[in-house]
Amino acid sequence: MPLSFSLASFGQYKARVGEAVYIDLTRRTDPARSPLSWLALRQVLDTFGAPWVLQLWTKDPLGMLRQGEAILSELATAGTTITAQVTVTGLAGSIWEPLVPRSSASGIPLLARVLGGVDHICWRYDPVIPTVHKPEIFQQLAAEIASYGVRRGVINFLAPPGSYKRVDSRLAQKLPDWAAGMPAYDDAWRAGTARELVALAEPYGLHLACCAESSQLAELVPGLGRAACGDAEWFYRLSGRKPAIPPGKGSRPGCGCAPYYDIGSYGHWTHCHRCVYCYAG
Repeated sequence: MPLSFSLASFGQYKARVGEAVYIDLTRRTDPARSPLSWLALRQVLDTFGAPWVLQLWTKDPLGMLRQGEAILSELATAGTTITAQVTVTGLAGSIWEPLVPRSSASGIPLLARVLGGVDHICWRYDPVIPTVHKPEIFQQLAAEIASYGVRRGVINFLAPPGSYKRVDSRLAQKLPDWAAGMPAYDDAWRAGTARELVALAEPYGLHLACCAESSQLAELVPGLGRAACGDAEWFYRLSGRKPAIPPGKGSRPGCGCAPYYDIGSYGHWTHCHRCVYCYAG
């Protein structure tokens, strides 16, 4: 997949997937803070028409709706299935997520109405940060988000040291021991934490899955699914359509997403929420 949007590369993607056009808006920068990503979406719609699926990625549902509610309503009317991955970690407004609104989860009900129902929304607890994650905070978030009717959840652990140089330099300033071999940040800790999260989520009817970097945990932790954020079966069920999806690799090892096109661009970290752990900057 290209690292930045262009109509030409989108056209190549569409030619490959046919009717199964699935757009992400966007894993690369939050659409709540990215007017350019909405302009890219408008270009796609005017040139190629409405896609089968549009999936939103945000930490700020209300901010995102302020940017794009009109075009989302247009897409829904045109028959596009719209889903959202909403990240809420309990770290909003802290040194970890300095520009994320503290009340971001409260925007879920309005977002659900725009998208066509709360079953179009998945909660992301991402990333789980060693020494920062608190089980009691997760439980509070689970109770709030489940109260809105959300039942899908994804967890993901902070990428280990050495994965992203820019992130490592930021994290080293916040986590004193951030380096290869960081004490207690190992497979046993991740598996134990995942078991705890599954147990905490279960009473609220939340079904958790683990994202690509943590996908091996699904084999170790009972009740933990293997996430496909771009889940074709979810899209089939919501849309009532089942276009043929061509084979293809996910975006990274362990990724189970259907082939997608991200219409965002990297390099906008200073204009986004400035999350310390963000690899998309």
